[in-house]
Amino acid sequence: MPDDISSNNENILELLFEPDNAEILTQLRNESKTALELEKFVDKVKLDQSLSFLIKNGFVKKTEKNEDILYSVDTDHLSKVLENQENFQNIDDGLAKLDSFLN
Repeated sequence: MPDDISSNNENILELLFEPDNAEILTQLRNESKTALELEKFVDKVKLDQSLSFLIKNGFVKKTEKNEDILYSVDTDHLSKVLENQENFQNIDDGLAKLDSFLN
């Protein structure tokens, strides 16, 4: 069973650093945004898929304000996942993947 959990954590980290997911988290790092604002950076179909994954795994929060739906990063949850001892050794790999995508 621990191997299943470890494998699942690695899979979540890998998906977290997937380019569309990483772009969404980057866009939300300083402020909440609507889906329309995020569509400037990620294709709508991919945005829906990425937001679904990020919300399901607790990395992004979805709230309603003045009839708008806003998305924001749950920094506490994201930090806990990235700081987890088992995940810590995978961060360098994930950051290298993200860096290669951005450059």
